[in-house]
Amino acid sequence: MKVSIVHGFVGGGGGTERTLNAILEALIEHKFNIELYTVSKPSIEIDHSVKVHRLLPFKLPFFALYQRYLESKLSKKTNSNLVLHTSGGFAVPENNKQIIIYCHHDFKNEVNKSGTKYKGIWSWYYRPYYLLMRKFLNNIKNENIHLISNSKFVCESIKKQFGKNSTIIYPPVDLNEFHIDNNKNRNMITVSRFSTEKNLEFAIKTTTDIDANYVIIGNTKTRANEIYFERLKMKCQQSSANIVLLKNVERSQVIRYINQSKVYFHTSPETFGISVVESIAGGCIPIVPDNTGHQETVPFPELRYDPNNPSQAREKIEKALAGEFDYLSKQLLNHIKNFSKEKFKISLIQYLEKLRPKEVLRI
Repeated sequence: MKVSIVHGFVGGGGGTERTLNAILEALIEHKFNIELYTVSKPSIEIDHSVKVHRLLPFKLPFFALYQRYLESKLSKKTNSNLVLHTSGGFAVPENNKQIIIYCHHDFKNEVNKSGTKYKGIWSWYYRPYYLLMRKFLNNIKNENIHLISNSKFVCESIKKQFGKNSTIIYPPVDLNEFHIDNNKNRNMITVSRFSTEKNLEFAIKTTTDIDANYVIIGNTKTRANEIYFERLKMKCQQSSANIVLLKNVERSQVIRYINQSKVYFHTSPETFGISVVESIAGGCIPIVPDNTGHQETVPFPELRYDPNNPSQAREKIEKALAGEFDYLSKQLLNHIKNFSKEKFKISLIQYLEKLRPKEVLRI
């Protein structure tokens, strides 16, 4: 069975890329004929059995909107009738092609941005992107477009906005990467991209008076990320909290910090939240906002806080550090088996088999 995968930029890391890697693993294990279409040359090694097609001979480090625009063009270049978009980009239906989109988000931001607020020359910069976006949203209910949601939260939001059903396949989490260190003491951790929407100022504000060793780990892939990191660093220096900010650290080091931490603290809404699940696998007690996909990954209300109430978040963190939520550890570890990479791969293959083109019987 032949499958074309569209993934705009390969090598950026994060949950989107881990999902791509698990998809490739599953397809290779089941002997699929795989072609990967990307905008520029992958910056990581891809299995030799996967044929890679790239749109540009060079990397495109700027013009983020046009990166998404170019990604949409890749679908037209595919030469199989089953196309899987793994980076959640826009796709326009084509005759004789079944297009599957793995939805990392619910397209709510796109719906709310029906047009650009800019005038003059900048309006021309944004115009192609918004035209493509509207074309995609207008065609999302097409029968040749199939949606996979990364959580119940995304599934219900898409259904509410567009009246379209989607299949829930939770993102792959490699639970075997982690182990539980019995010598956790009063250690806390947050794993997040250093970006404004991650609301990390809230983490600093909330933990100022907490007696704990607190590490915030994240990536700074862009200049904006770096500026935000420096701003947070300055806030930490002005604070009395024992907070360490670490950027762009090796994966093995991230895992080590998680394994040694007692509490994992998250400060932003997430459509799923892979880092939350990973922290549980490492034996952390997660304290997360009471909204979005967190209600699925952390099904116990006592571990969720009102995102507008730092005092409540602080109180729950203190209780978690004191061991008052340890009785939930076994239930949490059992719950996250639903999000394992193995389960993801099985669910994906079963889904693709249902869409396998039916062979015509010749008499």
